Amino acid sequence: MNIKRTIASITIFAAVGIASVTCAATPTITGVTAQQRYPWNGKVDISYTVTGDIAAEAKQRAVLTSLRVMAIDMVANTTNIATQLSGDTALTAGTHKFVWDMNAEGLTFKSSNVVFNVACETTPATYCVIDLSAGASATSYPITYLATSPSGGFNVDEYKTTKLVLRRLEAGTFIMGDNQADESLRVTLTKPFFCGLFEVTQKQYSLVTGTNPSNFSGDKLPVEMVSYNAIRGTSDGAKWPSSSAVDSSSFMGKLRARTGLDFDLPTEAQWEYACRAGTTTKYSYGDSANKNYMWYHNNSCSQTQEVGTKSPNPWGLYDMHGNVFELCLDWYASSLSGGTDPKGSSSGSSRVERGGSWYDYNSICTSSHRGGYYPSNGHASIGFRLVRTLSNQ
Repeated sequence: MNIKRTIASITIFAAVGIASVTCAATPTITGVTAQQRYPWNGKVDISYTVTGDIAAEAKQRAVLTSLRVMAIDMVANTTNIATQLSGDTALTAGTHKFVWDMNAEGLTFKSSNVVFNVACETTPATYCVIDLSAGASATSYPITYLATSPSGGFNVDEYKTTKLVLRRLEAGTFIMGDNQADESLRVTLTKPFFCGLFEVTQKQYSLVTGTNPSNFSGDKLPVEMVSYNAIRGTSDGAKWPSSSAVDSSSFMGKLRARTGLDFDLPTEAQWEYACRAGTTTKYSYGDSANKNYMWYHNNSCSQTQEVGTKSPNPWGLYDMHGNVFELCLDWYASSLSGGTDPKGSSSGSSRVERGGSWYDYNSICTSSHRGGYYPSNGHASIGFRLVRTLSNQ
């Protein structure tokens, strides 16, 4: 490597810092310095300062972060991204120092031509995992974001009991309801959202609340006999769609407090979008009932069954058809309406339930069938799954 030395000891390279995340108090990377070793041994010492909490911002935005270091040759107009780094490359607040071994990457520059760039690179996470293992007395639940599923996948006991897993669904457009040619019912969802891979199970519900109201007993069975009011609350939690707040004593209130994230029930539009998974057929897998995809009246043995034991829909979500009806945020109304990010009727007497259950015939377990249930009541055929809308993407 041929480095032009302009002074007897070391050359100080031009350096810049960029933070790619944004929030109200924007985290930044500043104070970047880069110095070649003297005598030259192919290594460059680099330091940078992080101001603000990049980790907290990444958690809110549901993104994966990594440090990106580049050497930009301003004359040759080339960019080289570092791979041979050692030392402190953290994104926590404070000053960090590391070494780039440029010889190990076979790089040759004239020092006067080079600008070093240190940045925070972000990519959307595919999965969100909530660790509930500390139970109902915990003050916080760890959140982990993943780009891919772990070895062995998510359809194992761990993610049906002590951990909740959600998958990111991108924003999109679809037609709600039975008539897939009815353009008046075209819905546009402008924000991506995370959606639970499974219906919330009895073990997961009890780890959050310390209670299990279910009629049928089993850690990996979906929780049921749980009302809309128990999930969101009877005060603030009853005000949707005028407010998205929930009662602190409710399931969602406790989960929000321990994660710092705004988990909730899906809107009716989000639920059908997730269920259809890009399809326009009666079910997400076709137009004819198929016992391989759902627990319903004909095969359920008259009770709920372990979540994830039937085939998932095209987006990898289990039990969208059958097992338990799933509560949605919206008030039930006799007719649907399309539009952008619809929130349903402004008032009503019952909340929407979707997907059919173990108790119902196949005609009720379709992508479009709608029902309603009183918010104060629970039933052995009614449960729910989680979502989280990413409003700041």
